[in-house]
Amino acid sequence: MNIKGVSGYIYRITELVMQFAYLQLLWIIFVIIGLGAFGIFPSTAAMFSVVRKWIMGEVDVPVFKTFWKTYKTEFIKVNGLGWILVAIGWLLYIDLHFFTFGESMGSSIFKIVTLLITYFYVTTCIYFFPIFVHNHYRFFDYIKYSFLFSAASPLKSAGIFIISYAIYYLLMKVPVLFLFFCGSTISYIWMWYVYRSITSFHSPKHEQSDKK
Repeated sequence: MNIKGVSGYIYRITELVMQFAYLQLLWIIFVIIGLGAFGIFPSTAAMFSVVRKWIMGEVDVPVFKTFWKTYKTEFIKVNGLGWILVAIGWLLYIDLHFFTFGESMGSSIFKIVTLLITYFYVTTCIYFFPIFVHNHYRFFDYIKYSFLFSAASPLKSAGIFIISYAIYYLLMKVPVLFLFFCGSTISYIWMWYVYRSITSFHSPKHEQSDKK
């Protein structure tokens, strides 16, 4: 269909909105199919695999086919890694709430160290899914490289976190928009930023390991 001018622009915007809403709907459905706890990580990886294709210029990628392929092929691996990250996050939560009391110098130092580790944990999680869908690595290397990328650009990582939180906060004001666009919008922003970081840092060896 040849649509030009303002009409073409409006059509493209409408098409993008529908694609983001459809992708978010797939995420919700497949989280439910995975019984919630076991569906959230593969569904999120599948979502990132689709937005990765969009960012790489494959605007006509079959959304459902790409989503389903990633969901079923990476189900076990991404669940394993995802629950490791959850366990790490839970340990940090316990440290912050139960082992950082007191006004002593030792307690203050421990709290600062824990907060610093928590910051890198959060930014590592931001990098995790984009790196997971973009490269083939050994099991624990996904977490290792996610941390290394977050540590390499701490200020930029903080910036993407702030932008993501701002979008989350604004969409929370309109529950319908939050339901249909929060995950897909934030995943696109994360993937766009991390993809640029990955391509700028890639060595030839890593380029050969890119996922198709």
